[in-house]
Amino acid sequence: MKKTKKGFTLIELLVVVLIIGILASIAIPQYFKVVEKARVAEAMSLISAVKSSQERFLANGGAYTSDFTALDITYPNMTAGQISTKFFSATVVNGTCASGPCYLMTVTRHTNNASVAVRYGNYAINVNVPDRPTVQMANPSATTNELIQ
Repeated sequence: MKKTKKGFTLIELLVVVLIIGILASIAIPQYFKVVEKARVAEAMSLISAVKSSQERFLANGGAYTSDFTALDITYPNMTAGQISTKFFSATVVNGTCASGPCYLMTVTRHTNNASVAVRYGNYAINVNVPDRPTVQMANPSATTNELIQ
């Protein structure tokens, strides 16, 4: 009787490990990008809420405010000068632009406990209303710009 050996050879196992490694090297950066885009969506939601509330405040009082507590929105951990969420903190500064009253809102990413992928690091999102109402990265790069596109 002839004995047949069952199982995998070392080469077959190495090929499988190599394929899994290649797939992981492609998938993990994409995962971090998707997670960070979801967190940027939180910042966009915060920007949208503050912009709407600032417009209502302007309609009632004739000027924007830099006091978040004067607006008709509420967030946990909100103070007069800052709104802190789980991943971002927002500040606003009033100004006067050529078109009239304006404000600059800056939303900065928290970097506690390595919660930001190394690829993105610490970044901020700026919106200058009404002169440049589009959302822009404070220090734009190809890596951070892909988050708001």
